[in-house]
Amino acid sequence: ISEALAERWRAMGHEVAMIPNGVDARHFAGVDELPWPDDVRLPAPVVGFVGHLSERIDLRLLEAVAERGWSLLLVGPRQGTFEFARITDLLSRPNVTWVGPKPYEALPAYLRAIDVGLVPYTMSAFNAASFPLKTLEYLAAGRPVVSTDLPAVRWLGTDLVRVADTPSAFADAVGSAAAAPRRPQEMAARRAFAARHTWAARADELIAAARLGDAAVASRRRR
Repeated sequence: ISEALAERWRAMGHEVAMIPNGVDARHFAGVDELPWPDDVRLPAPVVGFVGHLSERIDLRLLEAVAERGWSLLLVGPRQGTFEFARITDLLSRPNVTWVGPKPYEALPAYLRAIDVGLVPYTMSAFNAASFPLKTLEYLAAGRPVVSTDLPAVRWLGTDLVRVADTPSAFADAVGSAAAAPRRPQEMAARRAFAARHTWAARADELIAAARLGDAAVASRRRR
């Protein structure tokens, strides 16, 4: 699902097709028609992270966002062994709400409440080899995205995702995205981009790669 993994397998002599994660764009297309979640009472604009509060996260970035006073919504499970005191302090802030884990079916309602989606991952080897689904899910909901400089974001190659790595720069990017008006044409552009990266599109890539692989095998056999 990433060039980092593909290169690892190529180094072992394998022929590799890199097919990253996709998105169920239709699942998030109608978020703005959904009711506001009952457990979210933050004033707009709301900056949100959907995912596991774990060691994959650069907690400094979330702290920097909260310190700027932005409403911060966190959706997902919490790893109990990860920075317990710091996360407890973050969640105690009046402008931060953690709603805990939610089923996939409920996520569109929470993206209804989010104005800016966050991908605050560390630059670990594991994250460098990952392809976060949340990036495309935020875009499918029409939301701007602020992410760290992950290879997956560079692979997407779009200015619809703002990139920043330091706490100050990340908070600046979040502030810029949050302060921008929600323009229909920009929301449509994000959704259109996500629609090019659906699971159906990934399945077509997989089928094409399988056919090429079959053709290569047949060619070698004929030799």
